[in-house]
Amino acid sequence: MTYYSIPPEAESRLPDHSKLSGKVSRYFLKRYPVWPMIDHLANKVVPVHKHSVWYNIGGIALFFLTVQIITGVLLMVYYRPGLPWDSIQRIVMEVPFGNMIRSVHHWSANLMVFTLFVHMFSTFFMKAYRRPREFTWLSGAAMMGMILIFGFSGYLLPWDDLSFFATRVAMSEIEKAPLIGAWLADIARGGGDVTIDTIGRFYVLHVMVLPLLILAAVGVHLFFIQVQGVSEPDSFAALPENKKRYRKFFTEFIFAEIPVWLFLGALLVALSAAFPRELMPEADPFSSAPEGIKPEWYFLAQYQLLKFFPGKLEMVGLILLSLLPLGILVVPFIDRAIPSDSRGRLVNRIGIIALLGLIVYTFWGWLS
Repeated sequence: MTYYSIPPEAESRLPDHSKLSGKVSRYFLKRYPVWPMIDHLANKVVPVHKHSVWYNIGGIALFFLTVQIITGVLLMVYYRPGLPWDSIQRIVMEVPFGNMIRSVHHWSANLMVFTLFVHMFSTFFMKAYRRPREFTWLSGAAMMGMILIFGFSGYLLPWDDLSFFATRVAMSEIEKAPLIGAWLADIARGGGDVTIDTIGRFYVLHVMVLPLLILAAVGVHLFFIQVQGVSEPDSFAALPENKKRYRKFFTEFIFAEIPVWLFLGALLVALSAAFPRELMPEADPFSSAPEGIKPEWYFLAQYQLLKFFPGKLEMVGLILLSLLPLGILVVPFIDRAIPSDSRGRLVNRIGIIALLGLIVYTFWGWLS
């Protein structure tokens, strides 16, 4: 049997031999030569500057994702795709704390999407997408897209009036996309319309396919961040070395986030108690849609924009909507100068316009 020697500099950092923690540490570290990884993580630092607060947003999004996974597993115990509305009603009315768990799942989903939007735009304005972090940005963009699909696929699962008709409208919009729109809509629905069979497809997508893809994307994203380190804004990078301040990632930074996570957990419980997720009447595909049917808030901007392109002009609206995700994908390869040049400043202005447009159209869609 082969054992690995522990380097002297690492040996000095381990707990005392007589302590249980020291014995356990030596047991594993003599069997797995992971010293380079441990040294890398131990020396990882986070810059300290006036924009440092934005570094916490990614951890907050990861906290909400963890809550989603835990509450989602608990809901899966009682949810039945063959009897979607009945099983949700049982969760709400009969299962102890069932409605609380369902409401926490709902609120954590919404707050996770909101946090990811904040994370994306803060990363954008701090220019953290520039080389050599292009693929860190692209992996984050892939995660954002999967999270939006995650929310969309889970929206139909209660099979009530609101979720059914909102999904039917959304699928009709997807169907209008050029080339593959009709094919995607048919694959997702399992036919020409949203039916009870669609639940089976959305359920598999929501509880198996997307979680695996998202966890893989999160792993890749965190790997890139650990290898390349945290991005430094131009204003911080321009400082003399003796004026730059850093703090340890796996001590000071992580410990500082724990109170934030505890507060967010309490906030989720408070929101779920004060504003529980309602269950509307069971969906009736043959009835007319209730008034005021709208998509979830994170699709309201697109929904509102398409209202300005009725009939044959709708294709123009769909093309305009595609510009934002396209811009997100190509921006690391357009704005590459460090520090920012005139092209970078132009990208910044376009980002401000896009952000303001999303905010205005989201509130407009919500109020209309």
